[in-house]
Amino acid sequence: MSIPLCYKPPGLLLHSPRTRGPLLCNHSSSFSKQEQTHKNWTGLKFIRGKKLLKDLSTWGIGGPCNYFIQVLDQTQLVSAIRFCHEHSIRFVIIGKGSNCLFDDLGFDGCVILNRIEFLKKEEPGLYRVGSGFRFNRLGVHCSNEGFTGLEFAGGIPGTVGGATYMNAGANGRRLLMLYIVLTL
Repeated sequence: MSIPLCYKPPGLLLHSPRTRGPLLCNHSSSFSKQEQTHKNWTGLKFIRGKKLLKDLSTWGIGGPCNYFIQVLDQTQLVSAIRFCHEHSIRFVIIGKGSNCLFDDLGFDGCVILNRIEFLKKEEPGLYRVGSGFRFNRLGVHCSNEGFTGLEFAGGIPGTVGGATYMNAGANGRRLLMLYIVLTL
């Protein structure tokens, strides 16, 4: 199954009109019976209305979100996105929050925290890296293994997924100047 990094479900606005202030959260109700069943089916723990986004951003700003979930693998990520689609919930996927500005009044949707952190050596010179793996750690690891081209990553905060999405770079080098195979 292929899921784009930034997906806009049909009929949903990514930037909804501000009817009750800047995307104020409505987090007073608990999970419905249908949502609870989905939670049990996926094995994921959705936190409703308690997570402050300022704790997830390097800028230290942001109010509560309606839903928050941390995913540890691709299956959990797909389940979280499916949950959001089935319940018409807007969502955003973040990693280290190093390039995220959240409104202090909150986010009317689900924040999916990407913790898909792994680094596996497939064969000499070929690694499989999770999108939640720290980008600067990847740069240091590659340098320590004798590879060149990713040295610029050593000073860039964030994750491999965020760096790929933003085409991160420094000192005249960009990530997508390198040969990368993406699996979505």
